[in-house]
Amino acid sequence: NLNMQLSKIREKLAPIKIKQCTLNKFFPNLPEPEDHSLLAELKKREALFSSKRYTIGMKRNGTIYIKETHCLPCGSRLIKNGYNPRIMILDNGLERHEFRIQRKRCLMCGEVKPDYSKMVPKYGNYHENYKRRARQHYMEGLMPSQIQRVFKIDFNMKIALTTIVNWIGKVADPLRETLKETPVPSSEYWGYDEIHLRISKERMYAIDTVDINTRFIPVAKISRHMGRNEGRKVLMEGRRGKNLWINGIMKDCTTNLGGLFRTRSFKHIIQQNCLTHVKWVVSKHVKAFAGLSKQSKKPVPKKWSWLLKRFYTLIDSKDETDAYVKLEIIRRTLERLKGKKIKELHTALKQLEPWLPKIIAHQRNPLIPTTNNLLEGFHKKYTYYPSFKRSMMTPDGAQRVLDYRVFRHNFGKFPEFITDLNEKYKRYRLLVQETHNHPSIRGHGMYFKHKKIKLDRWYGNYQQLWNQ
Repeated sequence: NLNMQLSKIREKLAPIKIKQCTLNKFFPNLPEPEDHSLLAELKKREALFSSKRYTIGMKRNGTIYIKETHCLPCGSRLIKNGYNPRIMILDNGLERHEFRIQRKRCLMCGEVKPDYSKMVPKYGNYHENYKRRARQHYMEGLMPSQIQRVFKIDFNMKIALTTIVNWIGKVADPLRETLKETPVPSSEYWGYDEIHLRISKERMYAIDTVDINTRFIPVAKISRHMGRNEGRKVLMEGRRGKNLWINGIMKDCTTNLGGLFRTRSFKHIIQQNCLTHVKWVVSKHVKAFAGLSKQSKKPVPKKWSWLLKRFYTLIDSKDETDAYVKLEIIRRTLERLKGKKIKELHTALKQLEPWLPKIIAHQRNPLIPTTNNLLEGFHKKYTYYPSFKRSMMTPDGAQRVLDYRVFRHNFGKFPEFITDLNEKYKRYRLLVQETHNHPSIRGHGMYFKHKKIKLDRWYGNYQQLWNQ
């Protein structure tokens, strides 16, 4: 009983457990008290043996901080290293959120850089829809400064030019890979042409191709040179990279490709010269014979207009027999003409004679057009970008502009081509019903099936990049 009474007395006389406050409560500017050496050693050992990543927390005032007090790799104590402001702008004008990231640094390992992406974006402060809109505006031909004005008018947002350029450049490499590896519908008949550019005060070239019938752009490339080797690279990129075959090619009267079409890989290709360019070459010689400058914009004098028409009738001949007859008529005509500059007409005739198979190639194959006007129209779309022709700083920048324009054009052509294919399939089904499932046309259904599978896969690659 005596022991029981003594224990009760000790409980009453025991000190009350009250958490002692420090001077920091009344003087916040004083340095915080250091942890006990044993407690600090315990936290250090826990950090060394811990395999977890840094734990991120957020205070009510929007400050994001690292909860750990010691470095995980070495166990040294972490010290504060300032703040980084972050602003996050949501889509559709919802809200503007401001944060502060409290940085920490280890004296041994340097600054700690954990992953904050679960709470705030790593780099971009803007919603992905803004970045997507900027890239789509760039595909339409707007410059970064024009895109900046569009965002100011539409969303009342002032975005830095460097930010817009970074958004555009982020997708440049994936877009280039998509264009290089994803095939497009092809009729095996292409147009080929070049654009002369000025990049950093140096002369360069944009070599372009277009499918004459499907109107897709297979390959477009910026090159420092123009000639046989560069033309071979462009055509082989379409053949090997995209598995597209080439049976015919439409080009202007250029001779810079040399003997490319006499080599084993390209000798099967049918060549067709643009008749508009042929007429332009002939008219220069007729003007020189008539006493005008070759580069003159004045029309040929009426005295010699009949001579120009005689050349044009050869170029516009309806069949091969008619073409050779007209060529012989021109030869007899030049034998009777005299003048100081008669050599100009003989030069024109010498050019037409070897070109004749390339002038009448469209008569043998109706899939080949007579002019290269389709590709010339695409050149105008490229030059809608104001600085593309003469003010680009680097070849990579010019290639980026070209890739974005080509991607936008092909992306818009896919729905039209798929719609046309569906219409053809409907007409095929009606024909099968009318012929009572005749064996001669029954197997064509597999062609449409596999064609749709390919188109869905190719168009899916473009859509995936469009939505980035």
